[in-house]
Amino acid sequence: MVIPQLCHASNIIGKYSYVKDVDTLNTLDTITREYGSYLSSMLAITGVDENSVKLKVDLLNKYYNFIHNHGYDNLFSAQGKFRPTILEEFLFLLFKDVVKEKKELFDGRNVLDSGSVKAYTNIYFKAKGLQDFIQSPEIGVNEKDQDYAIYRIFDISVNNAPSRRIQIPAVAIEAKTYIDKTMLDGIIATAEKLKNGNPYTRFVAVAERYDVSLDVDPSYSRIDQIYVLRKGMKKGEWTDIDENVVRRLYNETINHLNRPWSDVQKRLEEEGVIL
Repeated sequence: MVIPQLCHASNIIGKYSYVKDVDTLNTLDTITREYGSYLSSMLAITGVDENSVKLKVDLLNKYYNFIHNHGYDNLFSAQGKFRPTILEEFLFLLFKDVVKEKKELFDGRNVLDSGSVKAYTNIYFKAKGLQDFIQSPEIGVNEKDQDYAIYRIFDISVNNAPSRRIQIPAVAIEAKTYIDKTMLDGIIATAEKLKNGNPYTRFVAVAERYDVSLDVDPSYSRIDQIYVLRKGMKKGEWTDIDENVVRRLYNETINHLNRPWSDVQKRLEEEGVIL
């Protein structure tokens, strides 16, 4: 049984259901063997220190280079999301033991989770008319598909109506093979929605490559950070995932999980800052 958060594994398995060409099936078998070795090594790393991050990045680069050097990037259509799910799954593998550690410390009700999720953005109230609005209003929930999040599950209800389950991220990450201007606009809009739902969400984007004009400055938006894993790589080039960028993503995520959020007094005492 595949762990639900292993979206790349699910992607590979799913391709066996429709690929019929013998050569492509043989190639898929080759990819599966390499992926199996990669995943086993990833799951064997259980530390939360910087050396564990380094080992994970080394494994990720080895797998990416295997896919790229054999020309498997373009074996499947873009709609098949073969390449994008590598990064989405890596985020789960990168933070899995951090989440496990937090669950052991704080979570007696099994409400903390991580992975791709329909993240809460806002609620609204539904009623057929004034009478229903007064006597039996219902909750409507807007959600946004999120590539990766560390989130808490809530059950909410109004006036004893059936409860609705929502997932509110503490950390939300958009994962992209590359970011262009159109994608950036969409990421900015998502950041606005999720931060309106929970102002304490840390919202970041992670991309292999950044293809937006340098005249565009996303700092005006509610995105907390954009991490470019192949820093400085131009279209058509190939460079390794930069360990330093992943380490920064990792450390800044942990810092957010560990620091006070709405406790102004504690932030003042410990950090000397308000926000």
